[in-house]
Amino acid sequence: MLNYKIFKKFLIPISISSFILSLCFFILGIYFVFYKAPDDYLQLNLVKILYLHVPSAWLSICFYLLLSIASILFLALKNPLYDILAKSFAYVSLYFTISTLITGSIWGKPAWGTWWIWDARLTSMLILLCFEIIYFLIRNSFNNELRGAKISSVFAIFGLLDLPIIKFSVNLWATLHQKSSVFTFSGPKIHESMLYPLFIMFFALFFLAIFL
Repeated sequence: MLNYKIFKKFLIPISISSFILSLCFFILGIYFVFYKAPDDYLQLNLVKILYLHVPSAWLSICFYLLLSIASILFLALKNPLYDILAKSFAYVSLYFTISTLITGSIWGKPAWGTWWIWDARLTSMLILLCFEIIYFLIRNSFNNELRGAKISSVFAIFGLLDLPIIKFSVNLWATLHQKSSVFTFSGPKIHESMLYPLFIMFFALFFLAIFL
């Protein structure tokens, strides 16, 4: 069982290490994105924003999954540390969901001619944002913190249903959003010159998330 005192002991070293690693990956990522990754033949350098948009989407989903797992463990084991972790994961997932939607809209305006469209992928990401916002509203609506934590944990678990919809929405419905090109059964479908910067930026944002 997780112990809060042991967890707190390692918190500061982990935070400092994560910040340093995030900074290093960001510097490396900026170099690769702007000097190594090619421009798109139609979108030119507008495509660069996708190196922030795509990792943000991955991390949004990953941390919501962690939120749900921590919520299940909290309800099953009654250990308050899992609730602390769940709340932290929820904040991080919320930040990256907002980042995903904002960067997607910035890219979508010149690419699609509009800031927003009720595309299956966009709509399912918006639903995830609603789950995250309502999660915090539930937590803060009870005077009894334990009761609020339990009910919000149950609600967070229901949000798991949205994750496979986000992942497979581009395959299940006709959508403007491009299909998966990295995590596919046949392997990545994009060139290494784009794949490497994408993963470098992912690790930059991942370690930033750990720091947060």
